[in-house]
Amino acid sequence: MSKVSVIIPVYNIKEYIDGSVKSAMNQTYRDIEIILVDDGATDGSGQMCDEYAQKDDRIRVIHKKNGGLMSAWSEGARKAESEYLCFIDGDDWVDEDMIEKLLEHTLSDGKTKEIISSNYIIEKKNERKKATQTLPPGIYENQELDKVKLKLLGEETRPVTLSRCMKLISKQLVLDNMHYLDNNVRMGEDVNITLPCLLDAERLVVLEGGYFYHYRTVTSSISHMYNKRLLDNVKLNYRTFLAIMEDKKVPNAKEQMDREYVMLLFLVMKNELRQTGIKGIKNSCDIFSDCEIRKLISNTPVSLSEKSNRLLYAGMKHPVPFFIFIIKMILRTYDSITN
Repeated sequence: MSKVSVIIPVYNIKEYIDGSVKSAMNQTYRDIEIILVDDGATDGSGQMCDEYAQKDDRIRVIHKKNGGLMSAWSEGARKAESEYLCFIDGDDWVDEDMIEKLLEHTLSDGKTKEIISSNYIIEKKNERKKATQTLPPGIYENQELDKVKLKLLGEETRPVTLSRCMKLISKQLVLDNMHYLDNNVRMGEDVNITLPCLLDAERLVVLEGGYFYHYRTVTSSISHMYNKRLLDNVKLNYRTFLAIMEDKKVPNAKEQMDREYVMLLFLVMKNELRQTGIKGIKNSCDIFSDCEIRKLISNTPVSLSEKSNRLLYAGMKHPVPFFIFIIKMILRTYDSITN
C-alpha cells in the first residue's frame, strides 16, 4: 500500500491539467497513488486523465457525474488506499519534492491523527507572492494545540490556512469528518472539512519555509464578480461551522463564529460595492441597518490591522449613504493602483 494518496479533482481545466498532474507524477517520493477525479468534464480533460493513467500505473481515474468540487475530492478520499491524503486542485501545481519534505515531519506510527502544513505561493498572471502560515513554525500537540483550536476562526488572518491543499492529512481524519460536508456550502467549502479535521487532530506541524504549493489565481474568476447570494452563503457558513464547533465541544465556539461572521461581512460590503451605480450603496445601507446584523457588530469586538478592513468596519457601523459612497470611491481608487 502506498504511503500517500494524491487527489486531483478535474473539471474543464484542459489548459492547466498537464502541469498539475505532472507535478504529482514527478514527485521525488515515488511510493504514491494518484487519483484523478473527472467530475463530468466536457472539455476533453476527462479523456486526458485516461491518457495519463496509461503512462503511469500509479494513476487511478474516477469518472463521475458533475457534482462540484466538494463531491469530486470527497469521492477521491473515499477511494484512497493510503495513510495520508494530499490534495492538489487541477489548475494548481506543486514542487517535485513536496511530498518527500512533508513526510519527513510525520510520526509514521499509523495511529496519530496529524496534519502537516506547508506554505504556498500565490501565482498571478504577472506576479508571484509567497504566503506564509501565521502560526509560527513548529510542532503543536496537547495544550499547545488546544490553544490553536481556540482561534481557528474569527481572526483577521487565520493562524492556519483552512485549505485542504498544501498539506498532508491523515486519511482517517478526513473520513471521520465527511458527515459534516454540506453540498449547499458554496463559499469556504474547504473550511467545511478542514475545520473539523483540525479540531480532531492530535498533532499539527507547521513547516518553516516550504513554499511547495503553487496556487493559481485567475482575476476573471467568479470569486471576483458580484454575487447576489453572498450574504445567504455567509449565514449558511455561520450555522454550519458553528454546529461543527459546538459538536466538537470547542469552549469558545460562538465567540469564534461571531467574530468570523463579522470578518465575512467585510466581503459582503466589498461585494455590494462592486456594483455600478447606487444600487450597491443602497444594498449596503439596508444590510448593515438590519437589527440582527447591527447587534452582532456592536456586541462583537474584532481586532483589525488592515486599513481597508478598518474602513469597511467604519462603514458597517455607520451605514449612511454618503459615508458608504466615500468608502466606495476610496476602495475603487485603491484597487486601480494595486491591480
